[in-house]
Amino acid sequence: MIKFFQSNKENPIHQAKFDVTRNMFTFLTIVLSSLGIVNFIQDDINMYPLLAGAAICIIVLFLLFQFKNYRLAGFVAMVMVTVMTVYNMMVISNFGHFVDFFWIICMAIFIFFILGRYWGIINLFVNIAIIVVILHLDRTGEIVRIQKEFTEFSEINFVVNIGISGIVFSYLVIKVLGTLRFTEINYVETNLELSKSNEEKTVMLKEIHHRVKNNLQVITSMLRLQLHDIEDEATKHHFTDSINRVSAMATIHEKMYATESLTEIDLESYLDALVSDLISSYAVNLKVETSIHSNVKRIEPKSIVPIALIFNELVSNSIEHGFSDRVTGKIEIQAQQDDKGATTVIYRDNGEWKAPKRETSLGVELVQSFTEQLDGTCERNHTPAGTEYIFVFQKLL
Repeated sequence: MIKFFQSNKENPIHQAKFDVTRNMFTFLTIVLSSLGIVNFIQDDINMYPLLAGAAICIIVLFLLFQFKNYRLAGFVAMVMVTVMTVYNMMVISNFGHFVDFFWIICMAIFIFFILGRYWGIINLFVNIAIIVVILHLDRTGEIVRIQKEFTEFSEINFVVNIGISGIVFSYLVIKVLGTLRFTEINYVETNLELSKSNEEKTVMLKEIHHRVKNNLQVITSMLRLQLHDIEDEATKHHFTDSINRVSAMATIHEKMYATESLTEIDLESYLDALVSDLISSYAVNLKVETSIHSNVKRIEPKSIVPIALIFNELVSNSIEHGFSDRVTGKIEIQAQQDDKGATTVIYRDNGEWKAPKRETSLGVELVQSFTEQLDGTCERNHTPAGTEYIFVFQKLL
C-alpha cells in the first residue's frame, strides 16, 4: 500500500499532477470559502454546498501536504465530490443542474489526469449512475427532492458558479494538454537519444567483430606458416584441424560484421560460407557438391559457435574419411524449425563409412559436447548411400 501511494517528485509528470492538485484545490478553497461566507451573510441556501465544498478542498489539501501524495488526495476528492453530487441532485434548482453537470465533467478530467483511465471511468460511471437513479426515483415518486427557493442572489450565484467552473475547466484542459505535449517531446527526445546510442554501439560492435576476425585470421596465417615446418603427417593433420576450427570462428565474426543485425545470423548463409571454406581448405583434389537449405533465419550468436564447430568436424570428417578414395562427393544439410521452437538439423554425405581406429576422438567429443551445450540430441545412421547425422536442438534460438 505504501508503494502504491508513493509519489515520485523527481518525475516531471508526477510533479505536474502534484501541482495541478495543489493549485486547483487551493483556488477552490479560497473561492468557495469566500462565496460560502457571503451566502451565509445573505442567509442563502447555497451556503451549505459552498461551505461543504470548501471543507472538502481543505481536507484534500491537508492530505496532499501531509503525505506529499497527489494520488491519495485524488482518491479522497473523488469519494467526497461523489457525495456532493448526491446532495446537489437532491435539490431542485430553477436553473436546472447545468452547473452540477459541468462540475462532474471537471472532476472527471481531474480524476482521469491524476488517477488514470481506470479510476476516471469508474468515477464518471458512478456519477452518471447517481444522476440517473435520483431522477428515476424522483419521477416515480419514491423520493422527494428539495425545491431551492429562487432569489435575485441565486441568479448571481449561478453566474459566479459558471465562471468558477469555467476557470477550473480551462485550467485542467491547459495543464492536461501541456503535460501531454511535454510527454510527447520527452518521448521523441528519448527515442532520438536511444537511436543515437544504438548507432554508436552498433558501430563499436561491428568494429570489435571486424578486429576479432582479423586477429583470428592472423592466427590462422601464422599457424599455416608453422605448418610448413612440420614433417610428421599426424602432427600436420592435427595442426590443420586446429587451423580450421579457428577459421570457423573467424567466419562467425566476419558474418556478424557484414550483417545488419548484430544479434542474429541467418543459419543457411553462415553454413554455406563455412562449408565452402572447409572444402577449399581440405578438398585439394576433390570436387564436392553442396546442398544447404534452412528455414531458420535467426540464430543467436551464443548458439552459432557450437554449431560452427559441430559442422567443422562433420565436414572435415566427410572430406578426409568419407571421400578419401574418391574425386567427387556430395554434402547435404537441412535445418527445419517447428512451431515449438525445436530445430532439426540433418547432415548427409554420400561417402563411404569407415569405422574409426579409436572409439573416441577429439572430433567426436567436440560434437557430443557442443550438442549437449545446445540441449540437443544426435543420431548417426550409416546406409549404402552414405552417412547421416540427425540433430534435434532445443536451444538453438
